[in-house]
Amino acid sequence: MLGAVLNTYFLWNKCPFNLTEDEAHYWEWARHLDYGYYSKPPGIAWVIAAALKVGEALGLNGDGSGAALMPVMRMPAVIFGAMSGMLSLFLARRMFRDDRVALAVIVLSAAVPMFAIGSLLITIDSPMYLCWAATVYCLWRVVESRSPAWVYAAGLCAGLGMMFKPVLIGIPACVLVAMGMDLTLRRAFKTWHMVGALVLMLCSQIPVVVWNAHHGWVTFRHIATQGGLGRQAGEAATASGVQRFLVDPLMRLGEYVGGQAGGMGGLVFLLLVLAVGVAWKRARAGVRRNVGTGGQVPSAEAGGDARVTFLLSFTLPLWGFYLLMNLWKGTEINWPAASYFAGMILLAGVVVERWNSAVAKTRRDWRGWTTATVIWGVLMTAVAMNLHRVYPLAATKLKPLAGTEGYGKSPWNPRKWDLPAKKLRGFAERAELVEGIRAELAKETGQEPLIVTGRYDNSSSLAFYLPGHPFVFSIMSNVGGRQNQYDLWPGLGERDEKGFKYAGRPAVIIGVDEKYMTSVVRPAFEKVEGPERLSVVVDGVVLKEVTVYRAWGFKQWADTKGNIY
Repeated sequence: MLGAVLNTYFLWNKCPFNLTEDEAHYWEWARHLDYGYYSKPPGIAWVIAAALKVGEALGLNGDGSGAALMPVMRMPAVIFGAMSGMLSLFLARRMFRDDRVALAVIVLSAAVPMFAIGSLLITIDSPMYLCWAATVYCLWRVVESRSPAWVYAAGLCAGLGMMFKPVLIGIPACVLVAMGMDLTLRRAFKTWHMVGALVLMLCSQIPVVVWNAHHGWVTFRHIATQGGLGRQAGEAATASGVQRFLVDPLMRLGEYVGGQAGGMGGLVFLLLVLAVGVAWKRARAGVRRNVGTGGQVPSAEAGGDARVTFLLSFTLPLWGFYLLMNLWKGTEINWPAASYFAGMILLAGVVVERWNSAVAKTRRDWRGWTTATVIWGVLMTAVAMNLHRVYPLAATKLKPLAGTEGYGKSPWNPRKWDLPAKKLRGFAERAELVEGIRAELAKETGQEPLIVTGRYDNSSSLAFYLPGHPFVFSIMSNVGGRQNQYDLWPGLGERDEKGFKYAGRPAVIIGVDEKYMTSVVRPAFEKVEGPERLSVVVDGVVLKEVTVYRAWGFKQWADTKGNIY
């Protein structure tokens, strides 16, 4: 609850973090509510739309500048984060019957940068994580009570989670792993009600399936491509055998492990791996005892193996799946996030046990490393969220280097040390630059210019931060990129009874490579000037650059798409 209060204050007290481009894209979805979208189910769009409705009712949506909308949009993430934390506390206390484990899971979670950031950003991960947590909680209640009500509650929570991210389809696989490893869990889950819960979970996807049936199954095709079953636009068709089958997989595996360690704060990840090793050894010993007695000894009587096996079953399968996936296709750092709900409870149980070990060295080592881990994680998170305070000093140090190569190479350049800045800062300032050019074109031509970008996420971000929130066109699939949600909405090729709807209009074009400007964009206008390379200045520091073209007299648009899958 303290974290939720601090996050709320952070969002509403001149928060330095702009909406990420993913968040802005989901906001654009919320302006076009539907039962499905190109790359994801519709849950996140409906959550944002509901938050904005509440904000509007409370008079919090501001004057249309976008500034007041940001905290309103992100408040659901704060609520989801607090609810997920409470579920980890409740489940830890229920499983281990020890308030110290409940305290440990909260304190350790506070040291995880991924959790801190995830409780601020309104992406698909915060509601998905909550639904995964609620499902795991309900399934443990099934183990305790054997009540069908908890079985169907688990199915309902998993179904809701599937509306945000399909990763919850892994829940049945985790249940099967648990059943295969432990007799107590097998007896609890071996019921026809589990089939009913699975059907309930899958029924949540009926609107998504129907929507996809009317839109060329784009979501399923997109997910298949992300899983390495197709090739996206721009990817190399061939590579040498050594590079493809040895070097690339090893590099991806290194990036995967390194990304997980970094997102978890380094030391927390190391402790978690150690805890998983301890728990795995205990779980395997429990399996051997059960087998050796003909399955007559309940796991709980064999050293509490059922709870350890349960937690491992909802941690290791996701780790293993994404580890194998990296052999043929890279993954994003947040994809295995759901595994950390059970993993952190498992870690808390091991930490409390070793913290109070009868062996002095074990007790001393675990107390020292756990304390250092928590202090390091909290400090690292606090520093990452306050690096913007160094920008004025950095601007002073960089001022003499302006316009030289030394500017980009200087250790004072935030690009060297403020890694989150690429995704969290500079988007409002970029929109100000684009708005200045748009206003000049509007004054010159007497017409409202079109705003066009070469990427879908750029379009959504500009739409959010430009005055009045205009629709910003994306031509990504026409200029060498993959298809995206904008290809399902009316674009530059939209026609009316007079022909091309936007004929004659001027345009501001952002972020398109000159090769495609020549072959695709310039023929669509009577006149195009550029490029203009503009610096995006944040707190006195050049943080990004944007390439802009000015165009006059839109003529026509050939809606040809690039290679997608």
